Amino acid sequence: DMLPDRYGTSITSFLHSLPNKERITHVATDMWRPYRIAVLAALPNAKLVVDKFHVVRMANVAMESVRKSLRADLSPKQRRGLMHDRFVLLRRQEQLTDRESFNLDGWTKNYPLLGEAYRLKEEFFNIYQASSKQQAQILYEQWLKSIPAELRGHYEPIVTAWSNWQPFILEYFNHPI
Repeated sequence: DMLPDRYGTSITSFLHSLPNKERITHVATDMWRPYRIAVLAALPNAKLVVDKFHVVRMANVAMESVRKSLRADLSPKQRRGLMHDRFVLLRRQEQLTDRESFNLDGWTKNYPLLGEAYRLKEEFFNIYQASSKQQAQILYEQWLKSIPAELRGHYEPIVTAWSNWQPFILEYFNHPI
């Protein structure tokens, strides 16, 4: 259903009005706090799951932030190249063509921080290959420890989101919806 706004009161009211709401067992949502409050209030027996897309997207955003921060030190020609290769950096390693892998290799060798940002993005995505929420948490903690100090600020939004939403992010591993 589409509601006229995203206010917590509107969402809670809508959820309370649902027929057979006791039959709702799971709710997938993004990390909008009013959604969490409304679901927990109106559907206390439902499991709240943060949609995987909204979590892993943050790793791409962080990597993009690193890429953009490197542009200041590049020549106009290099900036254009990095702009065009942006899509290579956003793709998963296993999806790259030979040419894209070659381009990525060049960028990451010439700009080690960009290589680290790409590695962090890939490893964060790999957390979602975990077979359990316990394994996912371990992978996350390993990933967190591997963030170099000079990149920490770019990845802080992920760290904050994980901290604030951890049980609901990890619920995905019990209910991958």
